[in-house]
Amino acid sequence: MKTLSILLSTAGLAGVGAIALAATPAQAAEAATCSGARSISSAPMLRDHKPPSWGTIRLVRDSCYQYWAEVTMVSRMPANAKANAFLVQYGGANSGRVLSCDSSGGNGSVIQGQRTCRTPKVKATAGSITFTAIGREYHNYGGGYEEISENATARTR
Repeated sequence: MKTLSILLSTAGLAGVGAIALAATPAQAAEAATCSGARSISSAPMLRDHKPPSWGTIRLVRDSCYQYWAEVTMVSRMPANAKANAFLVQYGGANSGRVLSCDSSGGNGSVIQGQRTCRTPKVKATAGSITFTAIGREYHNYGGGYEEISENATARTR
């Protein structure tokens, strides 16, 4: 009886695996066709608008016209510090929409020990839609997080 239970459990898991694998090739094909991610605009992360640069905010686009913002800090974030990227859309049905690394589909703010984060990707094929990327760095001196640096890329397509 134990052998039958194990066999049925294994068969059930194999069936679930087959279902999961069926979706993977389609996702992989879509990802392969949306290659060529490149930075189309960038700006340094400066404190008080003075060098040195503490990181970079970038507006990125792939070959499928998916856009996202990405912040990369020079060093890993220390305790009580964090950074975030924001993607701002101009034009189209979602004009004024702002997405951050913390939005669904993003990979979360840059926190202690990390260097980078990205926002969700937004597909925009209409030429009238433009974007800007904003990067912000925060530090908690004991009274909550306060913004200590910010910069934005040029608004572009």
